[in-house]
Amino acid sequence: MRLKTFNAPSMAEAMNLVKTHLGPDAIIVSTQKGDGGLGVRITAAIEAVEDEDHYDQYVEDADPLDEIADALAHHNVPGELADKLTRAAGSLDADDPLLALAGALDQHFKFQPVPMSGRRPVLLMGMPGAGKTVTTAKLATRAVMNRRPVSVITTDTQRAGGYEQLHAFTRLLEVDLQQADTPAALQDAVSAARPDSLILVDCAGGNPFEAEDAERQRRLIEAIEAEAVLVMAAGGDPLEAADQAHAYAAIGARRLLATRLDIARRLGGLLSAASAGRLAFTEVGIGASVADGLAPLNPVSLARLLLPKYAATRDQAAE
Repeated sequence: MRLKTFNAPSMAEAMNLVKTHLGPDAIIVSTQKGDGGLGVRITAAIEAVEDEDHYDQYVEDADPLDEIADALAHHNVPGELADKLTRAAGSLDADDPLLALAGALDQHFKFQPVPMSGRRPVLLMGMPGAGKTVTTAKLATRAVMNRRPVSVITTDTQRAGGYEQLHAFTRLLEVDLQQADTPAALQDAVSAARPDSLILVDCAGGNPFEAEDAERQRRLIEAIEAEAVLVMAAGGDPLEAADQAHAYAAIGARRLLATRLDIARRLGGLLSAASAGRLAFTEVGIGASVADGLAPLNPVSLARLLLPKYAATRDQAAE
């Protein structure tokens, strides 16, 4: 059984999408209102074995915009955002769905690399378990490989094993690791670093929805005028991800770095987060090992991750 979800402004348009993608033999599994009560969302199905050739015929003949809309629905991109991206893709008059979606993503989102110039410290923040410490180690490894002086600071002095995990990485890199859990201590640690070094701050995970904790993180950013990067694991609920991104943006985050793309199969949460928080996409982590490194993200590589026929080559998506 193949399941597909379709979003459209009206029931008639949604049914046309079902027919275009799955054919006249599709079974309607459920119908419901779209996000915010607007439009219609239909889930339909066809028998995978009996209708395989039939399904492939409809997919091959599908309009590029239908292919994009289907991909965005598969990734659970919220309806309003999916509609904006689909309309933007349509305005480009591109026959290739990859190029059309990449153009739409380029219109709607910003793409900026992690700032490695060293002019301002880079502070990695996010929910507990998002992958901040491993990401810090990956960025430090990149700096060392490029023969850049690097200083690493952690504000995580409470979590059991937090310091030890990062210290294990920095020891291998022969990089000093400092601890600083207050704005004043963080200022001192930054001042003690070499003037030409890249400064990476692994900020302790917290609760951005709790006023006191949010203020703690905001003060750390302001104390050193840091470039704040939100680290977020892929595969999360899109609405929850949007709330988190909005909260972190209010604290000071300006960029979004996605982790765990190797184990996530729904990326709508990342698009939802970047849109809600007005965050620029930076890079992605594909693999939990520090040796896996980070890959740059741009409109084309993100479109490859979203479209099914390209997503199979996930490890090559950010080339």
